[in-house]
Amino acid sequence: MEKIYGKSALLKDQPTPYCEGCYHGLIQKLCFEVVEEMQIADQFVYGGAVGCNGMGAFTVNLDAYGTCHGRCPCVGTALKRLHPESVLMLYQGDGDAASIGLGDTLHAANRGEAFTVVMANNSLYGMTGGQASPTTLPGMRTTTTRKGKEGPPMRVAELVATLDAPYYVARCSVHSAKYILQFKKALKYALTVQMEYGAYSFIEVLANCPTSSGIKPEDSMRYIEETAMKYFPVREFKREGRPSGEVTR
Repeated sequence: MEKIYGKSALLKDQPTPYCEGCYHGLIQKLCFEVVEEMQIADQFVYGGAVGCNGMGAFTVNLDAYGTCHGRCPCVGTALKRLHPESVLMLYQGDGDAASIGLGDTLHAANRGEAFTVVMANNSLYGMTGGQASPTTLPGMRTTTTRKGKEGPPMRVAELVATLDAPYYVARCSVHSAKYILQFKKALKYALTVQMEYGAYSFIEVLANCPTSSGIKPEDSMRYIEETAMKYFPVREFKREGRPSGEVTR
């Protein structure tokens, strides 16, 4: 029988650290597939932080590091300046990159540091108890918004795209095959411009945390399509350092 799909060789042969239906495992699996397809594993470094996102550093047969909450861009800045030949991807959550580490995120983007950020946006803090984050949607109930969140969410990709230095900024999703292919293509482009031009790139990825959001894994696809994407449109915001109105393709 012909084998048409298999687990990336870059993933360790161990049980997943993530809850049932968690999008972190899916997004990270796709990231490592891209690394394998681009044949850059020997140069690649995975940067993680505190939170569910950081557990990915222990699941891969790659160079990786973990940091304090929000400080992934600081360590990434030092690493790239000491090892400019490396291909660095920071994998962060929205609580990590957009709240505790928002200053670090924006200053690294404004400096145009030569790395790629993948921010999984599940609209809450997952590991610490399901509290509201900057990207929590209006009316969404969390452990700190019992009656529903008031006010709009922070749109991080749009915020990063206002800065001059970022070369590529996009928002993607992975809730269906169509969007998975778009994300992989966007990540390949982001890593390519990092290698060729020393450019900064930022990709926000829509996700769901079934454990803390109360949205069951089987309902996640519909939730992202019908609710999350209304507030967070999937598209490119900058390409080649210029504003882009294109949907990721």
